[in-house]
Amino acid sequence: MPRGFRNDSPGMQPRLRQLAAARAFWVTIAFASFVLLLNLFTSRPLPGACVVGDIRARLAARVPAALRTVQLDAGHIGIGLGTATVGGWEGLGDALVVSGRIYVSPTRRDAGDVQAIASGRFFQTSHLVYIPPATRAHDSLRVHPGTPLDALWRQLAVRYPNGVLVAGTVQWQRLGRYAMTRPPIDGLPIFEHTTLYYTQPMENFADTWTYLVGIAAHPRTMPSGHALYPHLFARRPDGDLDLPAQVLVLRSMPSDPARAPAAEDAVRVGRAASGSLLAGGLLKLYPLQNIRACEEAFVPAVAHLPDLTITDQSNNTVPLLTK
Repeated sequence: MPRGFRNDSPGMQPRLRQLAAARAFWVTIAFASFVLLLNLFTSRPLPGACVVGDIRARLAARVPAALRTVQLDAGHIGIGLGTATVGGWEGLGDALVVSGRIYVSPTRRDAGDVQAIASGRFFQTSHLVYIPPATRAHDSLRVHPGTPLDALWRQLAVRYPNGVLVAGTVQWQRLGRYAMTRPPIDGLPIFEHTTLYYTQPMENFADTWTYLVGIAAHPRTMPSGHALYPHLFARRPDGDLDLPAQVLVLRSMPSDPARAPAAEDAVRVGRAASGSLLAGGLLKLYPLQNIRACEEAFVPAVAHLPDLTITDQSNNTVPLLTK
């Protein structure tokens, strides 16, 4: 090409711009593909679980001192289970949280129906395990017809030996449901006084629907490896783990089993008994490996709470707080 020659042909500059734009496009595509592959091959962090209170306080029938005047807002909880009350500590009972509401099997001695259900947004608790709102499940499990609850819990324990919280709407071929009828607040340990805490016969349901929230774990590996594990798990007198499966019994088959139940559909809450038989459903799984003590659901101190004492059978005043 002669010295000083410049190519100023009319079609060359647009052509160069087209080539530059095409190059930028393919560089962008390559970078996006790299990021996508990196996300696919990078292990997704497990969803976290929150702990409030201590299962050992519940089993010892004590209210933790730090929770004496604390209320929780179910609107800041995704799903959970434990022991709670919506009307004073004298009603403390088995509880389940879903869709911004707490459902309690109340234990008030003046309650007309000991099998009734109490619900609301604000509550108090001595022990609660929950998943924060908007937390995505790590996995899901389709329940097959005829699956025994015990077998399902063993399957989950093998799959998640360090513990997993499960939740979802399920159908039962046969369900046994029971609940405490005495509040665990007067210092009488539950395992040593079972007949005092469970005074009503178990309810039996056939072909019924519930919302299930429970915890499964391997008894030989739990609790270990995390400072908060003892707050979640307790061993029964036979040495096995006391693993809850709380159920919210529904009036009928929900119109959309994939959605959380509405308050007007709930009729009972309590524990599913060993020997219950499932008919189907889809459970979401939340491994209990990223556990932390949470206060996000706490609301300001409660004023005018009833005094946390109770008179025992000998007319002695018993404090309800742990130190």
